[in-house]
Amino acid sequence: MKKIKFTGILMSCILVFSMCSCNGLYEYFFDDEEGFSSDMNEFLGQFNNSESEVSYKEPPKIEVSDYYTTPYDNPFERELSEKEIEIYNLFCYYIEHYELEFDFYDADENEVIKAYKAVIEDHPEYFWLTKGYRYTKTTSGNKSDIDFKPILYGGSEGITAKERKLKSKVGDIVSQAEDMDTVYEKVLFVHDYIVENTTYDHDAAADESNNESDTDPYFDSRTAYGCLIIGRAVCSGYAAAFQYIMKELGIPCGRVSGKSVEKGELHEWNYLRIGDYNYQMDVTWDDATISSDDEQSERVSYDYFLITTEEAELTHIINDDQNIPECNGIEYNYYIYNNLYFDEYDFDYTAYAIKERIDSGDTSVSLKFANEYERERAYYDLIENDRVFGIDGIGRHISYIKGNNGLTLTINNF
Repeated sequence: MKKIKFTGILMSCILVFSMCSCNGLYEYFFDDEEGFSSDMNEFLGQFNNSESEVSYKEPPKIEVSDYYTTPYDNPFERELSEKEIEIYNLFCYYIEHYELEFDFYDADENEVIKAYKAVIEDHPEYFWLTKGYRYTKTTSGNKSDIDFKPILYGGSEGITAKERKLKSKVGDIVSQAEDMDTVYEKVLFVHDYIVENTTYDHDAAADESNNESDTDPYFDSRTAYGCLIIGRAVCSGYAAAFQYIMKELGIPCGRVSGKSVEKGELHEWNYLRIGDYNYQMDVTWDDATISSDDEQSERVSYDYFLITTEEAELTHIINDDQNIPECNGIEYNYYIYNNLYFDEYDFDYTAYAIKERIDSGDTSVSLKFANEYERERAYYDLIENDRVFGIDGIGRHISYIKGNNGLTLTINNF
């Protein structure tokens, strides 16, 4: 037991929190030999263009700079007072040495609890700690002593072995990412690695308890360990794994809690800082489930890859009780970086982008537009109006996907 003296209410309590959600779900459509039937609003008919000749025009590009400006720091630690930071650092030191009972003298319980919560949020590598804790408070005169015990998942058995596995896996991923030339490529590699090697745990998401307790049968799926070692996770596991790897790469990163706009389900995702700007990232929803004719399949999506707060709020509700930085970076957004973003729909520009991707060997091309109106213009002209079949390299059959954010249109070429 570590005894730490602090200047600084009599009770014992256990607090437990949870987070889960479902992964992204997209509409999926196929063409047929007789063409597509239109259910578009009549006003979109003004964009009907029956021209068959394609004039490929390269869209304008945005300048991209590749840099970091700040070292990694712990975002929740930054919100603490000087004394809370001292408690925070002591928690980290003794947790790393597996000394997990703390006796704080002359301490304020609110400072201790706030510091512990910050440690849990900033350190996904402490995956074996639940968000729950027990403490007792003893008051003598004007001084209070607090006996504080974090709740461990499953007790202390096997922690070091599991920790070694996770550290080794994270080290391998970081080593591969560091071989990439640019920060964009590093972040993209980690994003794709997690999506391609993780299965969304629907059983854990459906579990009604969702309590992250020491006996929770789905606890691992809510952690970085479940995501990276077991290969099964819910949103909190995806977000913790991404944060852990970003931390090791030196990229400032935190987690965001909230819920989905569509169904109000609890959800968790990330924010990160590159250069002078912050971005949001939802790796879980980019591990997309495609629904078609009562069948489901998986695909890697980039609809939530380094997006702004404004764009995130089209589909996400951010909880008020957290200090999340405003995210207004755009240059590293997947679609902008790859010249697949359009302020307005223009057939020649989109034809150029589609042809360029097909010529490079891609069989799927995703396009992003500034708003749903422009996306629907593209859908109507390319799909309903069949103009996509006039683009070199497009075969007789395609499928298409409309992203739930209302901004993206994906065309799969067969």
